[in-house]
Amino acid sequence: MGLKELLAEIKEQVNQECLSNSCSGDGCRVHLTDVPSDSAIVNLECEFEQQKINTKRCDYVLFCAGDTQNSLSVVLIELKSGTFKTSGVADQLQGAADFVVEVFRKLSEPAIEALKALKITCIPVLFYGRGIDKSQRYKLERAKIRFLSQNIAIKRSKCGQAKNLALVLKG
Repeated sequence: MGLKELLAEIKEQVNQECLSNSCSGDGCRVHLTDVPSDSAIVNLECEFEQQKINTKRCDYVLFCAGDTQNSLSVVLIELKSGTFKTSGVADQLQGAADFVVEVFRKLSEPAIEALKALKITCIPVLFYGRGIDKSQRYKLERAKIRFLSQNIAIKRSKCGQAKNLALVLKG
């Protein structure tokens, strides 16, 4: 099973009306320039509402081909145009990471085997509008998201900046 088929099966695990072609909201725009064409974007607000899940979650999750062959990137996207608390952002990104693990568990046996053969990279990202308060920046630099027994730092990028998502994916 190739990445294209795996992404198709991941899309089948969510409500079709919650699949999206963009990642914008709350006065914040994420540019999808240079994002691999083999991808799936899930609007988590929609998905959690459809499944009647009442836990915290970020705004979107993007599943796409990674930076190397045989790799999958799982990008957790939180949008904040105004002020925020790092603990809240971390909780929202963690809720999305937990949701993705559940999606993976529901896949067919061939899809799970395909996943095991891939290098999976989780990239939690905060896209922000205003500057980040000094104390929140300090906390953000130390906050971690747990995903498949890894602890991952939260990346950040400015809302509306050209290629803001592509820059995060590169490094």
